[in-house]
Amino acid sequence: MSADFGTPKSFVSSDSGIMTLSSENSYLSSDFQDLTPVSPSSAFSMSSLSGINHSFVDAILLCQWDNILGPRLEHVWYIRGRPEPHTNILRFSTTQVLSGEICRDVNSSQVDFKFFDIPEKGIIIPSFIFSAQGTSGLSLHALALIIPNSELSLYLSQVDLVHSWFMRIVAKLRVICAKKDFSTSGLADLSSWLLTCMEMLSSLQEVGLPLKIELNYTAFSPSYIIEADFLRQMIASHLMTFSRSIVFGETVDKVNGLVYTLGLFCWDNERLCSRPALSHRKWPYFPELYVQGCMKTASGSTNFSSKDFLCSRYPTTIVDAERREVIQSSSAVDHRRLNHDNLMEELEELYHGNHGFSTGALNTFQTSNIPESLVKNVIEGIHKLPAQNGIREAYIKHFLFSLQRRALCLIKHIESDSPGVGGANTSTHNPRVNIKRLKQDLGLQLEGDFRIVLATAEKLKPGLYNFVLGDRKYDSEYLPNMADVL
Repeated sequence: MSADFGTPKSFVSSDSGIMTLSSENSYLSSDFQDLTPVSPSSAFSMSSLSGINHSFVDAILLCQWDNILGPRLEHVWYIRGRPEPHTNILRFSTTQVLSGEICRDVNSSQVDFKFFDIPEKGIIIPSFIFSAQGTSGLSLHALALIIPNSELSLYLSQVDLVHSWFMRIVAKLRVICAKKDFSTSGLADLSSWLLTCMEMLSSLQEVGLPLKIELNYTAFSPSYIIEADFLRQMIASHLMTFSRSIVFGETVDKVNGLVYTLGLFCWDNERLCSRPALSHRKWPYFPELYVQGCMKTASGSTNFSSKDFLCSRYPTTIVDAERREVIQSSSAVDHRRLNHDNLMEELEELYHGNHGFSTGALNTFQTSNIPESLVKNVIEGIHKLPAQNGIREAYIKHFLFSLQRRALCLIKHIESDSPGVGGANTSTHNPRVNIKRLKQDLGLQLEGDFRIVLATAEKLKPGLYNFVLGDRKYDSEYLPNMADVL
């Protein structure tokens, strides 16, 4: 896959200024009234991202607030093979995204997310508003996606994934705006990051996990042969790492058998952000996906490093389908710190022109063989049930619901001991949770059982895992101001 970077095309529209759009017009229609003459201020550059086989995004916009001209469109990336939105829609989207931002503090490091659903135009516009260096110093910028309204349900199923990737892209964009000539090398860097993001989303549409997984494709099929301890260790680690797992191997059938097995222990929204492997596609590890399958290279090696795993918000279970090995990319307790340090190191390398040369933190991998009983008991129960009529699948779904109930009990227990967690007194500094008492009261004496339930509780109440076991100095309120960074 490749992106048509090169020299961006320049486009001068004839519709700068105030626009009056008729709700009857399609967003692809060119039947608009020209309201203002052609002006150099209405110029923007264009390029395309090619090789994206499946995309629900039609275009990506980079906008900037100009203190004289107001909202300005700087660059647009079209997704090759997708309909190209009309120029008036691009202008309308730019104005919509940056309207009301004139009083924003440009020294703030905050990245605001704004979402617009505009049925009369047939589009939705997710956008990210942030401060970055421009030609006249710090100014407001925005990255916005133009998506047809018909793709709203698909976008909503992957909104957290899109948000995580674009937040990381925005962080790197701030650096290149400060250090490089954006119209040349800076634009090429941003285009490559957007291309990788589109490839990730394309892979989910090309071969995503189905909402209903057939038992015959999994390790719980009567004809599937697998070591019991390996199966238990893999599923337990998957649940401990917040349902984030990668399976890699040399044979696509072995890889996908384990991918579909782990998919049974995911909720529907997690399956929509998961995919098996394809024998002819050498996808790299994509951060933030839930379950993904990857093929080894011809030499038997993998095309990712420990640095790749630390870019994800959560640790990842790593499964070798041939060697029957299961490890975790990092400890869940340490991952928040490692993730923060790794992302900061990435920005520093980009700032100094050394991006891509570091291998990241070493020796972060952790053992996954932690004593537990929850998964062991559920596997024994599955094998006692008949494989027909969806009985085993229903039993697994019941197990996931039971984990949620345990997690809710854990949350209520912590809230009763620490009122600030429940929101009643969030300004009060809460003492550290009594872990020993918590385990005893909830019957989670085994470390593996406690980690599985705590990871489930983290999904229901994000930040709880760090509150119980982590260090709060990496919370978002401790981020530096943009004036201190640039």
